[in-house]
Amino acid sequence: MLQQFRYLITDLKRWKVSSPKDICYLIFEQAIWALVVYRFGRWARTVRIPIISLVLKLIAFLLFKWIEIITGISLPASARIGKGFYIGHFGGIILHSDVRIGENCSIGSGVVIGVRALGKAGVPVIGNNVYIGVGAKVLGNIKVGNDVKIGANAVVIHDVPDGATVVGIPAKIIHAGQ
Repeated sequence: MLQQFRYLITDLKRWKVSSPKDICYLIFEQAIWALVVYRFGRWARTVRIPIISLVLKLIAFLLFKWIEIITGISLPASARIGKGFYIGHFGGIILHSDVRIGENCSIGSGVVIGVRALGKAGVPVIGNNVYIGVGAKVLGNIKVGNDVKIGANAVVIHDVPDGATVVGIPAKIIHAGQ
């Protein structure tokens, strides 16, 4: 039950806070609002007392929709996101409800992670320590390895091995890693 709270603390540590002014700034950071609502939604899904579970899921869904409308960030509670998730800039971030993202991943604004097209099944599985640049699209039944960097506006539709850097439309490997 406390796992999502611990994950949220790890998420928040990715924002560098060095003064009381920074804490005030974080209160108004829309990406943090989305993360808090996402982690609450994930926690609500673990509650096993029938009526309380239903009420919490309803509250989580309404908060999710509110955040989606005011921030442009869609982090469905059914998506599985590891600890240390960081959203560099808010707006236009859409995750499919079945997406799996590893630990310490960072994404920019305009990122879409989901299905490739109508009738095509499967969503991406993203490893640990992945950076997804502004405007990138990661689509389809693919696996993105650990320690991968995806360039701005790249369209990733094929598997990406560990440690690679990919750019372009469609994304091509420009650095194969270690």
